[in-house]
Amino acid sequence: MAENTLSSCAGPETQTSFDVFSPTEYTTMLLGFLQENVDRVADRTVCEIGTGSGVVAMQAALLGARSVTVSDVERDALDAVSASFSRLPQGPADFSSLLGPLWQPYGTRRFDLILANLPHFPTPSLTLPGRLPTWAMGGADGRKLLDPFLEGLSEHLAPGGLAVFTHNRFVGIEQARAYLRARGLSLQTCRETIVHLSPLKVSALTHGASGYGEDVFTLGEHVFGRVCLAVASWA
Repeated sequence: MAENTLSSCAGPETQTSFDVFSPTEYTTMLLGFLQENVDRVADRTVCEIGTGSGVVAMQAALLGARSVTVSDVERDALDAVSASFSRLPQGPADFSSLLGPLWQPYGTRRFDLILANLPHFPTPSLTLPGRLPTWAMGGADGRKLLDPFLEGLSEHLAPGGLAVFTHNRFVGIEQARAYLRARGLSLQTCRETIVHLSPLKVSALTHGASGYGEDVFTLGEHVFGRVCLAVASWA
């Protein structure tokens, strides 16, 4: 099925830091989108679900967001992000942090820009060195958190707003598109890239390296996966 695309970029996967909230190339995809779409950030209400290191939320603040709300299931992440925001040379008029999974802590609030980099690696169980157990809780099909996130978008995305989130193509980008279409939302993709999958990740893939079609491929002894940013908006 043909799809609309916005822009593209490429970059390697890096997970060398022992900081449990250390940013990855998935984080940088979101940062790049914000820097290239300042008009969708400035003077807008922004939320980031699963903030982790908080750098995405901080980038939104520095680009002039009117308010920034972050959430995470890890209290340590929220403490670190709050401390970092307190040191910003400039920030939003309103900043808040919420503890809890996905949409649970947000009530009925709506936002102009929703950002997320959720765990959605397709594996029933994966523990990565230097990461928290919640880092890779994607479930066997990778959609354990992704689908509930999509389910709540129509209730939390303001009219004219955007939701921008990382999406491994090998967990079904067309499935996400159909899911959102049924709820009155459209989906485009941008900033497509290829990431290297470590041997530990490959061994944990539910269907193995050969079970995901062209979105996971092998070159010699190395395995790679296709990733993109998904951009949801009202149809």
